Amino acid sequence: MDKNKLIKENLEYHIYNSKRLFKEQFSFLNLLKRELDEFNTTKCLTSSNVNIDKFKERKKNDLIELLGDTHLHSQMNNIIDELVNIREKSFQGYTEYQLINNLSETSLDMSKKESDFKLDLLFLEHDYEFDACFCGYEDSNYNFKLLSGYEYLKYDYNKELFNGNGSFDYTPFLRPILKFEENLGKEKVNMINESLGKFYYLDEIKKFFLLNGFLGIHLCLDNIGSKIRQLDIPMNDEVFIFGNEHDCEELNIYVL
Repeated sequence: MDKNKLIKENLEYHIYNSKRLFKEQFSFLNLLKRELDEFNTTKCLTSSNVNIDKFKERKKNDLIELLGDTHLHSQMNNIIDELVNIREKSFQGYTEYQLINNLSETSLDMSKKESDFKLDLLFLEHDYEFDACFCGYEDSNYNFKLLSGYEYLKYDYNKELFNGNGSFDYTPFLRPILKFEENLGKEKVNMINESLGKFYYLDEIKKFFLLNGFLGIHLCLDNIGSKIRQLDIPMNDEVFIFGNEHDCEELNIYVL
């Protein structure tokens, strides 16, 4: 079984399917219409500090304003097509530098510590701002499976080699959506994110761009896997690499 072939196909499927959903079922226009259609039947949690009638009036007015902004609808539709070219030499070089630099520093840090563990699982874990750190564990009982992105990986937290090391900056992969938000302005961004209930639309688009970044990392690891194997980090025969938001579900990126 070619694990990396399966992982690459899985990432490509997630990117393709996410794009399809943004264009069809979960298009910005469709979600606005749905939210407005269901507005009167949607219950709001009351609070002594909030005038619920004024809150609902403001939200409904925001929905109507957004629904009438056809230029914004077009922009939302177009931004989905602006994924960065992860195969471009500059992006691959950038990705290689970040991986090698961070893991080299991790190897130097590990040389100062005593540990009998060998690396089986490596996580690129980011917080809200998309700045990832590296976390490594041993788990010889791990059995490979493709993760859907909606499930948690179970592993032995006690066999930790390192946690919170380094800093991998994802923002180049997100540059088009970040520039789009900058042009919209903070007030408009907040209106969009807060108008669609629990569906923080622009944040979901960022996750879509990050999926493309994971695929870019996969392609890079195809080229530099041997370099990483030469670093002074004790590794088992297979090292399974994942990407995830802190305390959230993981996705396979690569098997080293």
